[in-house]
Amino acid sequence: MNQREDISSNTVPAKSRVGRRWLIAAVIASALGVVSVAGMSFAKDNRDGSGHHGWRQHHEMTAESISAHVDKFVNHILEDGTAEQKTRVTAIANAAVKDLLPLRAQHHAAHQQVVALLTQTNIDRPALEQLRVDELRLVDQVSKRITQAVADAAEVLTPAQRLKLAEHMKQRMGDMRG
Repeated sequence: MNQREDISSNTVPAKSRVGRRWLIAAVIASALGVVSVAGMSFAKDNRDGSGHHGWRQHHEMTAESISAHVDKFVNHILEDGTAEQKTRVTAIANAAVKDLLPLRAQHHAAHQQVVALLTQTNIDRPALEQLRVDELRLVDQVSKRITQAVADAAEVLTPAQRLKLAEHMKQRMGDMRG
């Protein structure tokens, strides 16, 4: 049986595949939204006010520095939120950050391994393939954790607040239908 037959015999309905693709896109957009807002507030925190850090000023984002940016993000997004909502959403986001930071380190290590493999005299295709497979597993872990955090935070918000957040994300990320 060739690959084309394998793909066409897939028993997952087309609507389900489209729904999963949309969900994955939404999770990625959510993650990018959090990262971009955190990054913008990180850039605003510099001493010279330019929004840029020189290479000498750049430092590794730690759980503590990310937590400070999460606080800013939550306060920005939940301007009209109650203190309890802000506290709960901040706790959810900080727990996700704590879980995701080690995965980020794993990703960076894999990147270094790819560079090392590609600069060797002989290309080790099996090792590159294993890194690719490992990175896909890592992306799946990240996606699951972000989805959990997004769903947990959404349960804290009112429907009107979720609508406002969705509109904010749409403005920040643009139309992903594309």
